[in-house]
Amino acid sequence: MVQYFLANIDTFKAYCGSGILPLLFIACAIYILVTEKIVWKKMILGVVPLFIIVMFFMPFTRAVYEKVGMEEGTYYRVLWLVPMGVDVAYAFCRLFERRRKLGLVVATLIVVVLSGFNLVYRSQYITKAENRFHIPTAAIDICNLIAPKEGEARVRAACPPELVYFIRQYNTDIMLPYGRDYVEAQWDYWNAVYEQMNIEPGGSYNIEALLETTRQQKCTYVVLNMSVPTDIDPTTQGLVLLAQMDGYSIYMDPLVVEES
Repeated sequence: MVQYFLANIDTFKAYCGSGILPLLFIACAIYILVTEKIVWKKMILGVVPLFIIVMFFMPFTRAVYEKVGMEEGTYYRVLWLVPMGVDVAYAFCRLFERRRKLGLVVATLIVVVLSGFNLVYRSQYITKAENRFHIPTAAIDICNLIAPKEGEARVRAACPPELVYFIRQYNTDIMLPYGRDYVEAQWDYWNAVYEQMNIEPGGSYNIEALLETTRQQKCTYVVLNMSVPTDIDPTTQGLVLLAQMDGYSIYMDPLVVEES
C-alpha cells in the first residue's frame, strides 16, 4: 500500500507540473467550503473536489482502479474530475465580489505576471485552427472514412504519432493501439505499433514488421504518412488501399476483418 501511495504522489506531481495551481486550488476549494452559503455550489465546488483529491491519494483507490482492468498508466485521469480552474476563478470572484475595483487591479496584475510578457500566440504549440473542431482536417477526413456506422462495433486503427492526439477527440468509436502517453517522451512507455509507426527523418516503413504488430493488436485499418516511403508495396502483404487524402494513405486489413 505504501508503494501505491508513493505512486499516487508521483502521478499527481507529473499531472500538475511545477506550477502553484494545485496548492491554489486546494486553498480556493477550502475557502468555498467555508464561505459559500448555497448548498449545491458548496457541494460541487467545495466538498466533491476535495473528496476526489483525498480519494485520489488513497492507496486502495488506485488498487481498485487497476483491479477493474483500467488501462495501465491512466490513473491520472481521475484528476480530470477536479475542476481546478473553475474553483480558483469562482473563489476569486467571491473574494472580490464587493471590492470589484480592487479585484480588477489584482486580476490585471496576475495576468501580467503569469504571462511573462510573452505573446502566447507566438508559441510553437499554437497554430491557426483549420475548422470549427480545432482538429486537423486530415484527422477528420480519416475518421469520417473509417468510422463504424451507428450500431456497429468499434474499430481499431493504427495511425502515425501526429494523428494520435486528434483521432479519439473526434470519434471515440475508433480505438488506437497506443495513445499520447506513448508519444510523449517524458513518460518513456513502449509500444510495438508505435515503434514501427514512429519513423525518424530519412527512414521508411518496414511493412512486414508493422503488419506483424498491427495484426497482433487487431487493427482493422492502417494509416500511413505518404511523405514516409515504404520498403515494399503494402498491398503485396494483403492490405487494401481505401483512399489517399490529406497526405495519408488509408488501408484496410482483410485478414483482421476475417478474424474479428
